[in-house]
Amino acid sequence: MSTNRTRVLILILCMLGITSASLYAQNSDNPVANPKAVVTSGNARFTVLTNRMIRMEWEPSGKFEDRASFVFINRNLPVPQFQVSHNDGNLIIDTGKLKLRYKENSGKFTDDNLSVQFQLNGQWQTWHPSMKDTANLKGTIRTLDGVNGSTALPSGLLSKDGWYVVDDSGRPLFDNSDWAWVVPRTEQGQQDWYFLG
Repeated sequence: MSTNRTRVLILILCMLGITSASLYAQNSDNPVANPKAVVTSGNARFTVLTNRMIRMEWEPSGKFEDRASFVFINRNLPVPQFQVSHNDGNLIIDTGKLKLRYKENSGKFTDDNLSVQFQLNGQWQTWHPSMKDTANLKGTIRTLDGVNGSTALPSGLLSKDGWYVVDDSGRPLFDNSDWAWVVPRTEQGQQDWYFLG
């Protein structure tokens, strides 16, 4: 084999190895998000998972949950660009696609202390926790095991309203054992939401 072919083959193998390692790192089951994606404000924690998805947690004890849940197994994603600022007692996280505003040290998430702005059809819209998803396209974010025949579908991840919130607050978690097992949440009164816009 000529020297040039050998170099090309070595280069291709190196590129495949780097690509495989990168894909493995992104697809591995790691529920702990990169610390650079996390913004904490008192008992509230926000994790910027993508420029269009933010995890929003409020924990009465301030002990946040990092274990995997049934829906969110891997939170260790590449950190998107975002800016954090503070204005008139508000924490503002701006990803360029979403602008989250939280009134710091104001307790559980409500319409009065939390909002997310996003664009829909070129117009800025504002979401608040009590908003109803009126144009959801239905679907499922969980298994359909045990369903036999037609069934009414719950709200899914897609909506013509341009947003969806997954409320993961009461869903079971996986423990940290070698053979992960399902455990109930023990904390009461927490909020664990994922905003997709």
